[in-house]
Amino acid sequence: MSRPFKEKTVRLLPPISDFKPAGIPMRQMETVILTIDEMEAIRLADVEKLSQAAAAEQMGVSGSTFNRVLMRAHQKVGIALWQGKALRIEGGNFRVSHSCHNKLRHFICQNCGNEWAIPYGNGQRGSDLICPLCSSADVMRKE
Repeated sequence: MSRPFKEKTVRLLPPISDFKPAGIPMRQMETVILTIDEMEAIRLADVEKLSQAAAAEQMGVSGSTFNRVLMRAHQKVGIALWQGKALRIEGGNFRVSHSCHNKLRHFICQNCGNEWAIPYGNGQRGSDLICPLCSSADVMRKE
């Protein structure tokens, strides 16, 4: 039996969930799935320019695990760009951590019971959200 995957800490959820080449309807495209923890690795390494050690610490994983997540993410983005595929950012094994917990909107999936939070002013409206774990649209705001 394999060891269970460790949750990675994500500080910010991506502001978009889909990215595609212009001019081609989404229904006609193949899609590459980029997990939210892979997107966080790209944000920390490529946008925030953190060292591998600092980024790994923020995500709560070892440096080698961070490197594997980042390499997998870069490969998926490269495939999508080179082959003209859409990118969908969803799922993964993560938990959201934010320094301003009192400024978070909390949600619960009615399908799988997953709970997560998104900072106010970041991302989609609550009515447009899908569960990052099971992709269900049956999501409710948790008070």
